[in-house]
Amino acid sequence: MRKRMVFVMVMGLLLVSSLALAARVKIVTQEAQIRKDKKFFAPAVAGVPYGTIVDELERRGDWLRVSYQGKQGWLHVSAVKEQKFSLSSLASQRAEETGSEEVALAGKGFTPQVEMAFRDRNPAMRYDLVDQVRGYRVTEAELLAFIQAGDLREEGGRP
Repeated sequence: MRKRMVFVMVMGLLLVSSLALAARVKIVTQEAQIRKDKKFFAPAVAGVPYGTIVDELERRGDWLRVSYQGKQGWLHVSAVKEQKFSLSSLASQRAEETGSEEVALAGKGFTPQVEMAFRDRNPAMRYDLVDQVRGYRVTEAELLAFIQAGDLREEGGRP
């Protein structure tokens, strides 16, 4: 009986320590693309929405190998912020709360208040065009075709 109790305690400590060592990061871009390889032009494995918490499995330079909804791939560090979690928050896959400062940073500083003040100072500004550009979507296939047609290459010369 005593051996079993010691075994259960040791296993519990191992579980808690492994959870404490597991790195988790929060997506801070509108939608981050998990890539098949450590390249911006690599095919996307999955899209991850703003505020989502993903598990960091490995770090190589400016790239993180992450796991999200059973899929693994690479994210650039510019798309994430490291998170510190209590054990009670580890079960959550979404950020519990997003502050206005964080949202402002994600939106390049335009909170509703900043935008209203800017509109007041610039009444001739064509916000409908900004909304039109923000609504434009490019699929991964279209992006890849554009990259290939333009013979664009990443640093180091490899496509």
